Amino acid sequence: MTAMTWLEREYWSQPRPVVPASRPGGSAPALKTVPKTAPTPRFERQGSELVLVVPISATEAAHGALIKVPAPGTVVRLRVPPGTTSGRRFRVPRVSAPAPDGFGDLTVVVEVY
Repeated sequence: MTAMTWLEREYWSQPRPVVPASRPGGSAPALKTVPKTAPTPRFERQGSELVLVVPISATEAAHGALIKVPAPGTVVRLRVPPGTTSGRRFRVPRVSAPAPDGFGDLTVVVEVY
Protein backbone atom coordinates (compact mmCIF):
# COMPACT_ATOMS: atom_id res chain seq x y z
CA MET A 1 0.00 0.00 0.00
CA THR A 2 1.42 3.39 -0.95
CA ALA A 3 1.31 6.44 1.27
CA MET A 4 -1.29 9.07 0.49
CA THR A 5 -0.14 12.41 -0.85
CA TRP A 6 -1.11 15.58 1.00
CA LEU A 7 -3.65 16.31 -1.74
CA GLU A 8 -5.34 12.93 -1.27
CA ARG A 9 -5.37 13.41 2.51
CA GLU A 10 -6.92 16.87 2.05
CA TYR A 11 -9.60 15.41 -0.28
CA TRP A 12 -10.53 12.56 2.05
CA SER A 13 -10.56 14.82 5.13
CA GLN A 14 -13.38 16.93 3.63
CA PRO A 15 -16.89 16.33 5.02
CA ARG A 16 -19.09 13.97 3.08
CA PRO A 17 -22.86 14.31 2.66
CA VAL A 18 -24.89 12.45 5.26
CA VAL A 19 -27.83 10.72 3.63
CA PRO A 20 -30.30 8.98 5.95
CA ALA A 21 -31.65 5.66 4.72
CA SER A 22 -35.13 5.72 3.21
CA ARG A 23 -37.75 3.00 3.42
CA PRO A 24 -38.22 0.74 0.40
CA GLY A 25 -40.63 2.38 -2.00
CA GLY A 26 -40.40 5.73 -0.21
CA SER A 27 -39.20 9.02 -1.60
CA ALA A 28 -35.54 9.95 -1.61
CA PRO A 29 -34.39 11.56 1.64
CA ALA A 30 -33.25 15.17 1.84
CA LEU A 31 -29.53 15.67 1.41
CA LYS A 32 -27.75 17.00 4.49
CA THR A 33 -24.17 18.19 4.77
CA VAL A 34 -21.93 18.30 7.81
CA PRO A 35 -19.91 21.53 8.12
CA LYS A 36 -16.18 21.23 8.62
CA THR A 37 -15.24 22.66 12.00
CA ALA A 38 -11.50 21.97 12.26
CA PRO A 39 -9.38 25.04 11.52
CA THR A 40 -6.89 24.65 8.69
CA PRO A 41 -4.04 26.89 7.61
CA ARG A 42 -5.10 29.38 4.98
CA PHE A 43 -3.01 29.01 1.87
CA GLU A 44 -3.56 31.37 -1.02
CA ARG A 45 -2.45 30.29 -4.47
CA GLN A 46 -0.65 32.78 -6.71
CA GLY A 47 0.28 30.98 -9.91
CA SER A 48 2.35 27.94 -8.96
CA GLU A 49 3.20 29.42 -5.54
CA LEU A 50 1.37 29.22 -2.23
CA VAL A 51 1.28 32.20 0.13
CA LEU A 52 0.71 31.80 3.87
CA VAL A 53 0.41 34.64 6.42
CA VAL A 54 1.92 33.65 9.77
CA PRO A 55 1.46 35.77 12.92
CA ILE A 56 4.46 36.13 15.24
CA SER A 57 4.87 38.07 18.47
CA ALA A 58 6.77 41.35 18.72
CA THR A 59 9.35 39.60 20.89
CA GLU A 60 9.97 36.95 18.22
CA ALA A 61 10.30 39.66 15.58
CA ALA A 62 12.68 41.79 17.65
CA HIS A 63 14.96 39.03 18.91
CA GLY A 64 14.59 36.47 16.12
CA ALA A 65 13.07 33.01 16.43
CA LEU A 66 12.77 29.58 14.90
CA ILE A 67 9.09 29.06 14.06
CA LYS A 68 7.17 26.08 12.71
CA VAL A 69 5.16 26.82 9.58
CA PRO A 70 2.49 24.44 8.23
CA ALA A 71 3.12 23.42 4.64
CA PRO A 72 1.28 20.99 2.36
CA GLY A 73 2.02 17.54 3.76
CA THR A 74 4.68 18.65 6.24
CA VAL A 75 5.82 21.27 8.74
CA VAL A 76 8.71 23.59 7.86
CA ARG A 77 10.98 25.25 10.40
CA LEU A 78 11.71 28.85 9.45
CA ARG A 79 14.35 31.06 11.02
CA VAL A 80 13.09 34.62 11.53
CA PRO A 81 16.08 36.98 11.84
CA PRO A 82 16.24 39.66 14.56
CA GLY A 83 14.63 42.97 13.61
CA THR A 84 12.03 41.45 11.27
CA THR A 85 9.18 43.81 10.44
CA SER A 86 5.56 43.01 9.65
CA GLY A 87 5.00 42.13 6.01
CA ARG A 88 8.42 40.58 5.39
CA ARG A 89 8.30 37.68 2.95
CA PHE A 90 10.31 34.48 3.23
CA ARG A 91 10.57 32.01 0.35
CA VAL A 92 10.73 28.27 0.96
CA PRO A 93 11.65 26.66 -2.38
CA ARG A 94 9.77 23.65 -3.78
CA VAL A 95 7.40 23.21 -0.83
CA SER A 96 4.25 24.25 -2.67
CA ALA A 97 1.34 22.20 -3.96
CA PRO A 98 1.70 20.43 -7.29
CA ALA A 99 0.86 22.64 -10.25
CA PRO A 100 0.74 21.97 -14.02
CA ASP A 101 4.23 23.47 -14.41
CA GLY A 102 5.77 21.53 -11.48
CA PHE A 103 6.14 22.53 -7.86
CA GLY A 104 6.24 26.18 -6.90
CA ASP A 105 7.55 27.84 -3.77
CA LEU A 106 5.91 28.50 -0.43
CA THR A 107 5.98 32.20 0.43
CA VAL A 108 5.59 32.93 4.13
CA VAL A 109 4.47 36.47 5.01
CA VAL A 110 5.24 37.38 8.61
CA GLU A 111 2.65 39.51 10.43
CA VAL A 112 3.81 40.98 13.76
CA TYR A 113 1.10 41.36 16.39
